[in-house]
Amino acid sequence: MGGKRTRKPTLLDVSRLAGTSTAVVSYVLNGGPRPVAEKTRIKVEEAMRMLGYRRNPLAGALSGGRSNLVGLLVPDTANAFFGELSRCVEAEGRRRGLLTLLGNTGYHPSRADEYGVAFSELRPRGIFVTTGEEPQQDDETPWVYVQWAAPGAASPSVVFNDFDGAKLVVEHLLWHGHRDIVCVAGEIAVGPAHGREGGWRKAMDDAGLPTEGRLIRTSFDRVEVGRTVRQVLQSDNRPEAIYATTDEQALVAIRTATSLGLRVPGDLAVVGFDGIREARLGSFPLTTVSLPLEELAARAFDALDEPDSGAFVVLDGALSIGVTCGCEPGVAAGTSQVDAASGV
Repeated sequence: MGGKRTRKPTLLDVSRLAGTSTAVVSYVLNGGPRPVAEKTRIKVEEAMRMLGYRRNPLAGALSGGRSNLVGLLVPDTANAFFGELSRCVEAEGRRRGLLTLLGNTGYHPSRADEYGVAFSELRPRGIFVTTGEEPQQDDETPWVYVQWAAPGAASPSVVFNDFDGAKLVVEHLLWHGHRDIVCVAGEIAVGPAHGREGGWRKAMDDAGLPTEGRLIRTSFDRVEVGRTVRQVLQSDNRPEAIYATTDEQALVAIRTATSLGLRVPGDLAVVGFDGIREARLGSFPLTTVSLPLEELAARAFDALDEPDSGAFVVLDGALSIGVTCGCEPGVAAGTSQVDAASGV
């Protein structure tokens, strides 16, 4: 026979134990609107700890105010990059006393609109958008673009220096002596893809090498990437090296090459872009551009404090040397910073 369910402590319980009013407890929870003496605040926090009081996630939504929620729209958390980005945003939100609502848009503008409207009804502190879409929402909800920004967007943006990061990693392949470097990219050159393709073209142009016919477009679906890369590697014009605009594409390229009996990097050098954990860890780390996701999350939350500033923040990546480029194991410790001031 089941035991009797324990009643959850309430705001009134906390106020009684702390010897104060429920209004004062609310001020402590919400950081205002009225100041609370330090001695009283400590009593309230101690009472909450003793009672095991946990506020309702929507309890911070005051009349005409904002909740302690933030929204995050990503294309697909099944993609390791967006999964890691989501975790960093969620962790940074927790550090600031905020909870994160996550929506996967699948790159569909209509789905982004649905999430934008639904999140706005919960009166969040703001919405982070990673896909360049401009979802519908109320005019009062601030948003911040992270990882890429819609063209001409007035809202703050925190993005990566994709152009110089791509140029840096391709120049590393050139340093190894590779001259025929294929770029495996997404289906369209927008957002980060534009910079990542542009950096490849610039590095090749500076080296006096052709890029015509060496750009391979494919979807981000792993099966489709594998099919496309297989065709390239089985052709009569097999490249010396592959620069993939995402780590997931690079990892698929390595697996495909191996299945065809090719040695990486002996027969085919491969580099990527993103720095996801799967690519950097293990005995066969990928040479890639590692991105500061934790810093991105922190700067994005900072931007919520000034939603009308229109700030445009560019963060550097760093070259993470693995073994798939041709470097010997043990060389991977060194990193090279990208200069954000140029090439963006």
